[in-house]
Amino acid sequence: MISLEETCNIYTHPSRISFSLGLLLALGIYISYVPQHSRIIRRRSSEGLSPLFLLLGSTSAFSAFINLYLVTLPARQCCSIDLTAFQCMNSQVGFIQVTLQMIGYLLVLFLCVFLTRNSVDESRTEYEKIYLSFQWFLAYAFVNFVLVIYLVFYQGEANAVMKFANLSGILATVFAMFQYFPQIYTTYRLKHPGSLSINMMLLQTPGGFVWSLSLFLQPGSKWSSWLPYISAAFLQLILLSMCLYYTWNTDTPGSEAEAITDIERTNIETGENQERQPLLA
Repeated sequence: MISLEETCNIYTHPSRISFSLGLLLALGIYISYVPQHSRIIRRRSSEGLSPLFLLLGSTSAFSAFINLYLVTLPARQCCSIDLTAFQCMNSQVGFIQVTLQMIGYLLVLFLCVFLTRNSVDESRTEYEKIYLSFQWFLAYAFVNFVLVIYLVFYQGEANAVMKFANLSGILATVFAMFQYFPQIYTTYRLKHPGSLSINMMLLQTPGGFVWSLSLFLQPGSKWSSWLPYISAAFLQLILLSMCLYYTWNTDTPGSEAEAITDIERTNIETGENQERQPLLA
């Protein structure tokens, strides 16, 4: 068993260059999601986004957040003992990065749920699937939240905490790997990106490899903390390649406009049918 003093020694010689790069990477991670947020806001539609992709991505991001929160608990204990403010901040760079990544991804799901709800450009069938994904995510987050409170504040056993941290890292990896398969299938079926932002993937795909290396080089890093991101980076590269191929070789603007037109027509027809139904059976 490694003593707390030995653990704290890991964080006593931080690199200012590594710290600065880590914070810049954290900012870049969040900024990389802005094109996706903007595309959903502009289109007012989730067309092209797989509900299962949104669910698995959200649970992966939340699981990675839980993993880093638990893995960095010893560092935060060291902060209250003998680390300087700079040493303490440096020990939390990985956690800051994962937190911003989680916020960026969850905003995608939240925008799809709350911004497109009454949009004429949003398929009612797809919205119901996305809302169901949102409910499943809330249930998953609640269960994890309760377990973390129990393990950290009531049981307090370090081995149990680390086992759950590793489990969260494994789940984050599995979710991150499988999240891209339904989206790859959706993009292949539609033959256009739709509301999926190519600009986001152009930023995130190379950034995913850099971020994985950054997490790997963090003091006290665990394999369960960086594995989700290296796995996701490879699969996102495949998805990006597909989107670029369809953009360069097909009439993407025409396909996307036609898809939105079909959605609008279906929504209008459905609305008219509902209005024509008698109020009393």
